[in-house]
Amino acid sequence: MTPEEYAKAHQKAFRIAFDFLNTHFPPGEDDEWWIQSAKDVGIASDSSGNNVLAMELLNGVMNYLGQEYKRRTEHGKTED
Repeated sequence: MTPEEYAKAHQKAFRIAFDFLNTHFPPGEDDEWWIQSAKDVGIASDSSGNNVLAMELLNGVMNYLGQEYKRRTEHGKTED
């Protein structure tokens, strides 16, 4: 790939991960929310054309959501 193609692929990967986070934050409190989020992360990954960077970023977003859920349940909610 050319440097321009890499830049475009990287931009797409970060956009997909950001959009996923933006639509799934704050994390839900019930099992259905997590099940749907898992389905949605698969859809987002597929939309990336299985871009490896996008899949890694989406994995990071899911980990972040899990940590944020844990923080909120252990220490009480803060502003969304």
